[in-house]
Amino acid sequence: MLSCFAALLLLAAPDPVAALGPVPAGTVRVYLVRHGQALSNLVPPPPPSAAPHGLDHLSALGEAQAQKAGAALAGRGVTLVLTSPAGRARETSDRIASALGLAPPRIETRLRPIDLGTDASGKALSWDDRGKDWAAGRDPVPPGGESMAQMGERVMALVKDLRAEAPGSSVVLVAHGEVITSFIGAVRGTPPPKRYPPRLANASLTVVEARPDGSVELLFTNHVPPGMPSPAP
Repeated sequence: MLSCFAALLLLAAPDPVAALGPVPAGTVRVYLVRHGQALSNLVPPPPPSAAPHGLDHLSALGEAQAQKAGAALAGRGVTLVLTSPAGRARETSDRIASALGLAPPRIETRLRPIDLGTDASGKALSWDDRGKDWAAGRDPVPPGGESMAQMGERVMALVKDLRAEAPGSSVVLVAHGEVITSFIGAVRGTPPPKRYPPRLANASLTVVEARPDGSVELLFTNHVPPGMPSPAP
């Protein structure tokens, strides 16, 4: 575990990724990366004529962000990249793995976006529907869906599995804002409804370490590497 002084130095560093030391013995260091900007993130989204393959793909800016994230992770000893099955995450992970000279990313369903579920009538719930519950302090499990707590638990289980699979190594997980935020909340003990809305930048880095004693420590979150392309103001 980092001392309080070491943690403060890390947070104060201009580039905390570059300031990280070696991975402690028996520990796995996990870099959680939110996908780059997707067509679905654009406001307004492009019309079908401009996105014939759908909105679950990176925009031109998202492509550049993914490449920058890969460059920021170069030299960090990453040996494995896992990704959500969603297109925007897979495209981000492909660029990161390519930048690091690694094998194609491994698809991991525990990194998938939240399952929003349906209401009692079977109508699909929207983000607005779920957000109203969380704003009211509730974290229900709708039919066919999952709670914020459950989402955090599935990512926590994955991180602990990786510690057993690859102790002493560094791993990249490419996922979604709500997925990473729910996991951060699980690490910090934040009540599930207060983990929404996610406030993570596209292609930002969150770093945790899973220890041999079963603990998970958050080193820093929402770090945007220097020079990361961003939307025009």
